[in-house]
Amino acid sequence: MEEDFWKKEIEHAEKRQKEFWKDGAKINRRFLDERNETQSRIDVQSTSRLNLFHANVTTQMAMLYGRVPKIDVSRRYDDAGDDIGRVAAEILQRMLNTSVQAPGSNECDVFRCCLQDRLLPGLGIARVRYEAETHEEGEEEESYEVLDDEHAIVEYVHWRDFMWGYARTWSSVPWVGFRTYPTEEEVKKKFGEEIAKQLSFEIRGRTEKDDENSNPNYNRPWETAEIIEIWCKKDRKVRFYAKGPDKVIKEIDAPIKFRGFFPTPEPMAANVTTTLWLPRADFKIAQDLYNQIDVLQTRIDTITRAVKVVGVYDRKSEGVQRMMEEGFDNDLIPVDNWAAFQERGGVKGQIDWMPVEDITNVLSKLQEMRRENIELLYQVTGMADILRGQSDEYASASSDQLKAKFASIRMQYLQEEFSRFASDLMSLKAEIICKNFEVSTILEQSNAEFMEDLPEVIVEAAEFLRDDINDVLWKIEIKPESIAMIDYAQLKAERTEYLTAVATFLQSSQGIVELAPKAAPMILQMLKWGLAGFKGSQQIEGAFDRFIKQVEEDLANPPPQQGENPKLAEIQAKASAEQQKEALKAQNKMNELIMSHKQDMERIMAETNAAAQQEQLQAYFNILEKQAAATAKIRENRSKPKSGAVK
Repeated sequence: MEEDFWKKEIEHAEKRQKEFWKDGAKINRRFLDERNETQSRIDVQSTSRLNLFHANVTTQMAMLYGRVPKIDVSRRYDDAGDDIGRVAAEILQRMLNTSVQAPGSNECDVFRCCLQDRLLPGLGIARVRYEAETHEEGEEEESYEVLDDEHAIVEYVHWRDFMWGYARTWSSVPWVGFRTYPTEEEVKKKFGEEIAKQLSFEIRGRTEKDDENSNPNYNRPWETAEIIEIWCKKDRKVRFYAKGPDKVIKEIDAPIKFRGFFPTPEPMAANVTTTLWLPRADFKIAQDLYNQIDVLQTRIDTITRAVKVVGVYDRKSEGVQRMMEEGFDNDLIPVDNWAAFQERGGVKGQIDWMPVEDITNVLSKLQEMRRENIELLYQVTGMADILRGQSDEYASASSDQLKAKFASIRMQYLQEEFSRFASDLMSLKAEIICKNFEVSTILEQSNAEFMEDLPEVIVEAAEFLRDDINDVLWKIEIKPESIAMIDYAQLKAERTEYLTAVATFLQSSQGIVELAPKAAPMILQMLKWGLAGFKGSQQIEGAFDRFIKQVEEDLANPPPQQGENPKLAEIQAKASAEQQKEALKAQNKMNELIMSHKQDMERIMAETNAAAQQEQLQAYFNILEKQAAATAKIRENRSKPKSGAVK
């Protein structure tokens, strides 16, 4: 029953993926510009190609994967007192970066191959594997295995060698299969001689058997069997299904208890929908434009070859023939019977040239149509002109910047997808390390003896890694900017912009900190929040965290000033408190004295006011008396007669 089940599953999977495999083979040939046998035999080909597909893919490859990735391992919760977790994360980060950044790293080759498969057929896939090297010691009856070395292998999987069960989304895929081609000796070593006798060994290739354009150079030079390693999520078993006898030849429990069960991360798949989890290459989306450009290019080449300076002439006109064959500068050709030559219209009447002008007009029109199709292709594929180093001479600088920004946004999805795939792949490798590696291997491969932490802390951290590993504790991440090609001008502009913003913010917040020193942590948190919006800010966010924590501790426990005696400061504080107490008592006595003499003060003030009023009234009367006396004297003088007056 089980044999029939897996035979049917494999047959349906191959039928479902058959068109995808065929399209992938054609797209690979298109990328490499491989022609069929007939086209390769002739010099003037019937079809000319402007292989923009190759140019676009290589440009994307250079943008997405320009340098060796840097792996960041951190705790999910950065607790200040968790030294064991901090050291364990650093040990794991050392091991992963050492394997990736070593000369001739296997991981770098895997990343590059998977990215190319994502951009060409539309499916990039890799897996992880644990391998241990041991030897036996002791006598036969008491022999035991001794571990020599152990490795967590990251292995590339060709897009034609990966199969999966029917599903609408990746999370619901019931099983995955990895096609392998072992030799007879490898089958005997892994499965035994009895199994090897049941299998068929033959020359096998990676292309479809019914593909007329298949290249025999792709075939293997030795005979192999075909075995599919199936990881079934439902019963968490691993089965080895052999093509030929079409049966399961071995069944085991999953050798590693991965958190997601499969030994592979979610593949980089192009243009999948929820209708069916089946990739579709990017080339298929824009294939009509690529084909139209090839048609135009073929016509342009044909017309270009037809554009020649050729014509016809009257065979009887020997002078015209001699003029074309023998004529030199300032040379005259004699003509017999000049009158007859003139009657036939002279040279113009006896020679006619091919209409090159009409042909060149058609050629210009075809070139214009090709240019329009290329622009449409860039819009469909997201390859803006600015990314290919081209710019319209009449376009403004702001227009070019807008196109560049738009194109970078279109590329950001691929960057994030590639970063996610690489991070998930290294997370699986970390699971192998923590679930299978010995503590001694972890300490050796991480070169932990040169770490600055205490030896006992390092050993305890390695043991902690060996015992506990899950997605809740660790974050393993490869950021897009750590693997993409560096744009140094853009990087400089971003950092300059950030430093300018930091300087402005600190200058404007200086007054707040001077008035309220306890507001410093809040100001720094606001600065860190602004920092998070810049790419690459994670490199200094840890320094900000440590600085903010130090500021909070300093505010909570301010250190004594230089040269200050803590006991003397305490005595001065007590004396100041006594002085304030005595001053308060004196103020209370003064208030009581004022209240007890309040009535006397009011009476004295009333008497003082009455005397002042009496003095003012007497002064006023004196003024009135003086004015009355002066008035009487004036009247008396007016009544007396003047001297010398006539009576």
